[in-house]
Amino acid sequence: MPMTHTQRLISALVLIIVSTKVDARNYTTPILTDAHQLLATQPYQAIELINQYLMSQPLTQSLNTSRLQINKEDENHIRTPLKTIKALQIKATALSKINQSDAALITIHEARVLAQEHALHYIEIETYLLEANLQWHIIQDEKQAIEILNSIETKIIEFEQIGLNNKWQKLRYQTHMQQAEIYAVLDDQPNAEKHFQKAKNHLQEINNPKYWIQYQLALGNYYLMVQHHRLALDTVLKGYLLALEQKDSANIAKADMVLARLFQQRNVYDKALEHATHAADYHERHNQPQLLSRAIGLMALIYEHQNRHNLALIHYFNALDLERQFKIIQRPSEELRLNIARVYLALFNYPKAKHYLDQARYLAQQAQNENILSQILLLEGQWMLAQGKNKQAIELTKQALLEIERLELINLQLIAEETLSTAFEKKGDYYNALASQRRYEKLFKETQTTMVKNNAELFKQQQRVYERALHLDKMEETQFTHEKSVYLYQWILIILAIITFSFIGWSHYHRRQIKTLQKRLCQLKSDFYTHPRSGLKNLRMLNERLPTSLQQSSAYFEQCVLGEIIHEPLSDRLRFALFEIPLLKHWYQQEGYQQALELEQKFGQYLNEQICEPARLYHFSDALFLYVEPNSRLHTEPQQLAQSIEKLVMNFMQQHNLQTKIKIGMAEYPFLPRAYTAINARELLDILLMATQDARLNADENHALSWTHYQAIEAAPAAFFANGNIRHACQQGIEKGLIRIQRSKDQLTPETKEAAIIEDFETH
Repeated sequence: MPMTHTQRLISALVLIIVSTKVDARNYTTPILTDAHQLLATQPYQAIELINQYLMSQPLTQSLNTSRLQINKEDENHIRTPLKTIKALQIKATALSKINQSDAALITIHEARVLAQEHALHYIEIETYLLEANLQWHIIQDEKQAIEILNSIETKIIEFEQIGLNNKWQKLRYQTHMQQAEIYAVLDDQPNAEKHFQKAKNHLQEINNPKYWIQYQLALGNYYLMVQHHRLALDTVLKGYLLALEQKDSANIAKADMVLARLFQQRNVYDKALEHATHAADYHERHNQPQLLSRAIGLMALIYEHQNRHNLALIHYFNALDLERQFKIIQRPSEELRLNIARVYLALFNYPKAKHYLDQARYLAQQAQNENILSQILLLEGQWMLAQGKNKQAIELTKQALLEIERLELINLQLIAEETLSTAFEKKGDYYNALASQRRYEKLFKETQTTMVKNNAELFKQQQRVYERALHLDKMEETQFTHEKSVYLYQWILIILAIITFSFIGWSHYHRRQIKTLQKRLCQLKSDFYTHPRSGLKNLRMLNERLPTSLQQSSAYFEQCVLGEIIHEPLSDRLRFALFEIPLLKHWYQQEGYQQALELEQKFGQYLNEQICEPARLYHFSDALFLYVEPNSRLHTEPQQLAQSIEKLVMNFMQQHNLQTKIKIGMAEYPFLPRAYTAINARELLDILLMATQDARLNADENHALSWTHYQAIEAAPAAFFANGNIRHACQQGIEKGLIRIQRSKDQLTPETKEAAIIEDFETH
């Protein structure tokens, strides 16, 4: 019996739930885990996360991250080819969910090419399975999906390393399951049953209860599609009971949905409503809006069959709200609106019924959904009949009947004949009314005959299955054991030889790659991460946001050399000094380019020799230098650090008969004692620049050194400095007494301090 569009659609939706990608993936990278979790509800955000991941880390060519000198935290941030392919798979799935099928296919192709380049055969097959799933569910090209799945069987035989390896058995199981599901939707029962049986054979080797549950649910759903209700009930109940034993709540909910549809088709509405309610409760608890919408829609359909139209309408609108809220594109929204129109028509609310009929027609025409369009014509005929427009009702119902007969939708044909008979009777055309009634009775009788025939065939089929199981199970088990032993001994020696030669070749290649990368790394550090004149580290790559410092990289220079001035913001206690040497601004004008360049290079070399780790020094700009050291001087005055820097600079100047003044701005990290990460690296530099400017403005003509130290008080609230403008916040903080300022003038001797006070008084 040809399948209706509704049956095809419901089967596809349910089979997605128990499809080949049923096993939950465990991603080692947190961003991939987050993106995978967002697929069901927020595919756009999942795509954004994947794009961010692909752009944030360069692709490493090492397939074995254990060879890299990293810890577990660093391993999460290394983008290997394997992780890249998994990221592309997630992106392709998300693109398919937002109807960007072309972009999804391009992404899948990119993942497959990458897998082929790195000989990742297992994940290459996974990518082919994903492409077949896309061709089937989104593009609806079953022929292309079957071709891809057939090619997968050949590739598995070509790629697998050990005969009936458990890992490859999963891929074979998934391939046959997807083929079985497609043939089931195409109403090709022999092929569907053949592939279900092959999938079961591979499943016996896997011997995983979760896979057994999913297989039983998929097979039960197939029996439900072909109207073998008794077999469907037996099969689904096996999966349901096994899920209860394993305490697998997710699969219990899936079984509830299949059982609800089964009881609904058998007109056992109380049990159908019970199972649908259980499924809806689970999906609501676990925030699965797409599956929740499907369960609520099924509950609404059950209420409609029970003539509880108000409850049906409420549930239909709840499903519609979920669809609008979470943009569930897989659900046929035209069918949902058609159902709402049908309920409104039953409630005699003709304007509302017409409104939703128009919406359903518009969406169905866009989707070219012939099944829904024929139902819309039929419902419009019923709407016209209810309005007393018998002539229009007859014309629309005849059009709908022609489409329904072409699509071979028996249940709708019965409704159409009954509607046509009523319309002819109201018009007074009793001859045609009688003819329609007779066609209705004939069709109803044929339907009952077909049902009886199906039940008899079902019994025969069930008998054959039991007989086959009794005779073949033991033989298959014995044969399987012997084949496994033969394959195992045959391939062990081959695999050991391949592994040995591969390891030798890979070691040689890896050694050469390490030398090449080390040379490139040294060149990059020299070219990009040092000041072009002084040779000191610069802050060219200073990050805009502090949280990147929390991601400890496998390469230390990504934090230190590339400009991370704060390594571990939750534990670092640092003291910063931004000092200005005005003389550097005039060297080139006074001495000439060549002489000044040599002098500046000597100065940079001198500073590099004098600064010892863990202290760090950066050439911030032409005359500004940033000095960072661990805050081991917690109980010392800032003056000591300022004098140390002055002594360091003056020693060089005296060696070259130069004189200069030094202005120093100082601060500590954390700047706010009670909030480590409230102020990031860039904001801290702004504070240091303000302090240096303060030191310049308050410089004493009689002293070579002028310094200013900013420090927030203990009670300073972090929220005060979170307005986005740190300079403005600091100025207000100074006025309000939230920031304590120390200057070099405050540290003068009594005589010098008195002179400075007199000078300030005279100036003002």
